[in-house]
Amino acid sequence: MKIIFLTHFSDQGHRFRVEQYFPYLIAHQVEPKWQPFSGSWKKKLLLYRQLPFFDVICIQRRLLPPIEFYWIRKKSQKILFDLDDAIMYRSSSSPSPHSFSRGLKFRWMVKGSDAVTVGNQFLKNEVLKVDRAKQVFVIPTSIDTSVYPKKKSFSDPPEIILGWIGTRGNLKYLKRLDPVFETLRQRFPQVKLKIVSDDFYDSSGLPLVKKIWKLEDENEDLVSFDIGLMPLSDDLWSRGKCGLKIIQYLSVGVPVVCTPVGINSDIVKNGENGFLAANDQEWVNRLSTLIQNPELRYRMGLKGIEKVEKEYSLKVTSEKFYQVLQCLTQEE
Repeated sequence: MKIIFLTHFSDQGHRFRVEQYFPYLIAHQVEPKWQPFSGSWKKKLLLYRQLPFFDVICIQRRLLPPIEFYWIRKKSQKILFDLDDAIMYRSSSSPSPHSFSRGLKFRWMVKGSDAVTVGNQFLKNEVLKVDRAKQVFVIPTSIDTSVYPKKKSFSDPPEIILGWIGTRGNLKYLKRLDPVFETLRQRFPQVKLKIVSDDFYDSSGLPLVKKIWKLEDENEDLVSFDIGLMPLSDDLWSRGKCGLKIIQYLSVGVPVVCTPVGINSDIVKNGENGFLAANDQEWVNRLSTLIQNPELRYRMGLKGIEKVEKEYSLKVTSEKFYQVLQCLTQEE
């Protein structure tokens, strides 16, 4: 079996939804190829000529104009559409989430695909709104737990690090916690906020540690956190998110406080491997509890590792993805 993954050329989605599957696929006699999808029409036409030689074309997180998708459909044996974001809607920063062009492309691609894989139940429901008969498989975004170290110290350190890792586009969610950070600073002078990103903002709430994200430093940055943060707004875009930050925090044994939106409430069991916080007062209370209790952070960290290994590890999702490919290629 041969499969080609057509992805966006500028985002990191392929790292967790495409590339990390390659070793498992190769071990099961599947030949994978990753092809960032961009460039001139000449380059695209050269790509289209290759498509008939693949058993499955996987379009990952792209909304293509109908004419482009038409040509891919015409040249392809089987098309798998993969979603790990609510790309049928505009982002949280837009005045309105609805977009006619996004909606049109999304409907066209759902109807023209042989199957769809999604990262959460919300995205599955969005697909089924378009086509109730469509084959939709929920495969959560996952990580290779074997490459993530485990946090070793949960004693009461001289400083407590609240950690956030992400891209500049999501900093707006963190900035909304500034009133929370102001309160925490008055209560806990030992607390700092560490941001690992490609951009930063100056929080007036807590002493700030700014760290440029680098792949080679990612594990070290994660284990430097004492508490992981994932604030979100409750909107259509956020409900489509697949909780990668949370999964990474939990994988190294760091407890989480997050907004109860979308998949966050599935990954984080309130009071077990972290806390859910729906408003500023809950954020203050939950964070204060964890800041003051290193033993609780330790217990929640262990529960977090257990949760990720059971439901969000590459071992689990690789098999699920391979089964989807088998299902597609065995159809007559």
